[in-house]
Order: sequence, then structure tokens, then C-alpha cells
Amino acid sequence: MNGRVLALDHLPVELLYDIHTYATSPALPLTCKYLYEVFKSAPATVHAEYLIASYCELAVQSASVRAFGFLSKALRYPICTRDVLEAIFRNPSYPPPVPNDGPQRQLTVLPRRLFRDLAPRDGPGQRPWTDEDEPLPLLRYLYGHERVPTILTNSNDGYALTRAVYADFTPLIRFLLAHEASPGYKDNLAVTVAIRRKSLPLVRMLIERDGPIGGVGSVPSDGEKHKRREGPYQRDVVTAGKKRGRSGDIEPRSAKKRKLGDRVTVSQEMLKTAVRCDARDIVEYFMREKGCTPNMQTVLMMGQ
Repeated sequence: MNGRVLALDHLPVELLYDIHTYATSPALPLTCKYLYEVFKSAPATVHAEYLIASYCELAVQSASVRAFGFLSKALRYPICTRDVLEAIFRNPSYPPPVPNDGPQRQLTVLPRRLFRDLAPRDGPGQRPWTDEDEPLPLLRYLYGHERVPTILTNSNDGYALTRAVYADFTPLIRFLLAHEASPGYKDNLAVTVAIRRKSLPLVRMLIERDGPIGGVGSVPSDGEKHKRREGPYQRDVVTAGKKRGRSGDIEPRSAKKRKLGDRVTVSQEMLKTAVRCDARDIVEYFMREKGCTPNMQTVLMMGQ
């Protein structure tokens, strides 16, 4: 015997893939830099087999894991990309979801990791958010795939919408609201974040179901609004139900849009937050359009 010791890093990568899938240990890639790079650069099919094997092992031991569902578990892993999801759906071992018409309807939970790194792009030279920025492409894929169980948009108490509002990620906000995201979780936290950003269009979009979802950041033209001062606050008055033609004449709208109910009710706490942030246009919106009457404490704050 020559005393030679064989280690994992001497094995072919194909065998390492099989060992990783069989072991289902998330710690194995962290044992050394070589194994980390091997498993990180593994094909999507290998990642898919690992996620399926990991779930099946846990599901045998835990009813809560089975109730949580495979995709809710798999999406927690950073390796679960769109390519990996496509490989999962092609894999014959893909665990079938519980039928929606069964006694226990299975839902897909959106993990926090998809939205945790979202941050404002307000700095000079930073590129604004677009429809192609993650996690929006992945979400469009998930919501449009027939093999994905119903997605719980308000997972983790509306975490996705709140982070999108914090980052001012308008395309993502629009997408989430279109899929029944609610800004009312955690005492209207998403609306509070929008107020602190002093963005009236964003606040309006979150509150009103028929609000300007596609018009966040847009400014009415000079011919469409005029300004009026009332006390220390100023509001913009927009001509309602009318538009201007090419000649400058006001033309009536061709159809009357049905008014939908608001997603949340404007509260005293929202109004107080707007006054505290000196967001005067939002204060006017809450008081005059939403009928929120300030209490004595808020009135005293407004007089300071």
C-alpha cells in the first residue's frame, strides 16, 4: 500500500453530484472551496434532483412539510432559479401538488429571500427599476405556470409589497397589486412606507383599486391642473371626467369608469404620519378626498 488517501475533491464531478443528491445535506458544499464551486456551477438538472430529494426526505418525516408543499420549500433555496424550476417540472420525480378542490388546498408561499435585497435607487447615476429586474421575471413565470399551486401573494404578512414600496420598485408594486396584494398588513405598513417617501402617486395607487396604477411618477400637464392655497397646505385640483383635445377644448370622456372600493381605509395614524413627514399633498389627499378628519393632536401638529 502506498498510503495514498483519497478525498472527495479527487472524485469525478458526476459522482460528487450523486453523493450530494443522496446525502441531501446543505452543509456538504460548504466543506471546502472546491466542492462549493463544483455544486454552485452544477447543471440545473442536478439542482432540481437535489431539491426534490431534500423535500422527499423531509416530507416522509413531517406532516407540516407536506402541508407546506414542495414549491414553497424549494423557493427558499437560492439555487431555485427559473432554469431549475423548469428542470423540476420535467423531472418524473416531481412531487405532485395537492389538488385545489381537495379538503386541504395547497398554496405556494413566496419566500422573503426574493425581496430582502430590494433597496431604493435614488442615488445619482443609479438605473431606475424596470420590468426585467428580479424578482419580477421569476414571479411572472410562477404566476403564469399551470403546474404552480395558487400563490399566496400576501405571504409573510405582505412582506413582498412592503419591500417593493420601500425600494420604490413601481413595476413590481403594480404586478403585486394586480395579483391581490394588500397594503393593509401590519397596520398598513406599506402605506406608511409610501407616506414616508412623500410619494402621493404611490400612496394613491396603494389605497385606490381604480387608482393610477400605470401612472406612478407621472405629472399632470399645466393645462390639466391648477394650484390653490388653503392655509399652510396646497393641493392640486385636477379636472375630473374631462380631457383636452388637440385644439385645447375640453372634451367629455367617452365612458364612465366604475368606482371601486379602496383597499384600505385611511386612518388617523396615516394622517398623523403624513403631517409628521410634512407631506402636505398627502395630508390634503387624506383630508379632502378620503374624508379623514384630524383629531386634536394632529391639528396641533399641523399648527406648528
